[in-house]
Amino acid sequence: MGEEKGLALLGGEPLISHVARTMGGLVDEVVIAVARGMSERYRETLGGGFVIAEDERAEIGPLEGLVTAFTAARGEYVLVSPCDTPFLKDEVCRSIISLASKRDGAVPRIGENFEPLHGVYRRIKCLAAFSEALDEGKRKPVDAYDMLDLEYVDEDIVRVTDPRLESFWNLNNPGDLELAENRLKRGVF
Repeated sequence: MGEEKGLALLGGEPLISHVARTMGGLVDEVVIAVARGMSERYRETLGGGFVIAEDERAEIGPLEGLVTAFTAARGEYVLVSPCDTPFLKDEVCRSIISLASKRDGAVPRIGENFEPLHGVYRRIKCLAAFSEALDEGKRKPVDAYDMLDLEYVDEDIVRVTDPRLESFWNLNNPGDLELAENRLKRGVF
C-alpha cells in the first residue's frame, strides 16, 4: 500500500475506521491489534473508544495479531476482521457469530480457502492454541485449527447475506484503494 494500511484513507476516513464502525455495532469492545511502534499513530488518528494493543513480536504475521488481540480482549468470544476490509457487512458477522455458539469458533470458507481473519473465536481456548502454534514457529491461524473445534461456514451460507462477498475484499495496493474509492463514490457498495 506504500503506507500503514489501516490508516490509508477511503472516503476521507482511515480503512480501520470503516471496519471498527461495523464491529462496534456488534461487540462490547473493539480491540485493534497493531504492529510494534504503531499504537500512538492509531491513537492519534482514531481517538478514544478503542483498545489499541501492540504486537509483542515484530513481523510475525496474522497469528501474532490474533494473539495480541485475544490477550487484550475481555469477552468469551472474539469477532475478528482485518483492517483492510472496509465493506464488511454486519449481517455476515452476525451469521458467523450465531454459528460459533458452543464451539471454539466459526470460520468462513470461501471455495476451498478459509478466511481466518473473518472468524469468531472462543478467546481463551484459541489464545492457547494460537500461542502454541506461534511457539512451534507457525505463522498462520489455520496452523492451529487441528487443536480446535471450529464450525466452518460454507460460502453458500455467507452469500445469503453478502451475495458478492464484498466483506472479504481486501484492499492490498493503491489500485485496490482507487477502485474502492470509485465504487464508494458511485454507491456501488
